[in-house]
Parts: sequence; structure tokens; C-alpha cells
Amino acid sequence: MNRLPLLIIAVALLVAMGRVMFPGESPPRALAEADRQALGRLAAQAEPGLRLEARRNFPGDAWSQDDDYAARERKWAMEQAARRGVQPSEVFRAVDQELRASAPVAPPRQAGAAPCKPRPFYD
Repeated sequence: MNRLPLLIIAVALLVAMGRVMFPGESPPRALAEADRQALGRLAAQAEPGLRLEARRNFPGDAWSQDDDYAARERKWAMEQAARRGVQPSEVFRAVDQELRASAPVAPPRQAGAAPCKPRPFYD
């Protein structure tokens, strides 16, 4: 009596049950266009406060202020992504689209980067 067909059927059933019981990851959820625009405006409104905190932490050191702001912006984006159940890239996409919008943004966004040197404490 050949048991190979029964073994193949049993393995196939085990694989099928495993796939049903342990499905793969679902595709990441994307923000709707209206939600993306609202999130971009929210980022623009948050920027002045984040930059103010960075200036307070690093007075007179523009490069460190920019670095601190970037860390704060990343933390803000990660929190927004977790709150909305989306990938962080969706939040950064919303920020990017808002920065590239043809209409002027309010409040105005800071563009550019501070030079790394000179720092006030380098001598």
C-alpha cells in the first residue's frame, strides 16, 4: 500500500491550516488625500514650537538647533504615525507634500540648513 499520496495530502492540509491561522502581514494603510493635507498643515503649525524648544536647548548654536529640531520632528512624526495606524513614511509624505504645495503655507516654513562651523565654543 502506497502512503505517499496520503502524506502529500496531509502536508498540504497542514500548510493550508498554517496559512489560515497565521496570515502574513497586511499591506500598510495609506492616508486619504484629505487626511494627508490636514496632517501636513498640522506639521506646519507644530514647527514653530518645535524650533523654539530647539533654540532654548542650544542658544547660539544654529547647527545643533537644526539637529535638535530634526529629532523633535521625527519624534512628532512617529507619534502621529502610531496614532493614525500608518507607516511613518505616510506622515513624512504628508509633510513633504505640504512643503511643496503651490500655495504659501502658514506659518511659513524654514528652509535651508545651518553651517556646521563655526560654533561659539570652538577656539
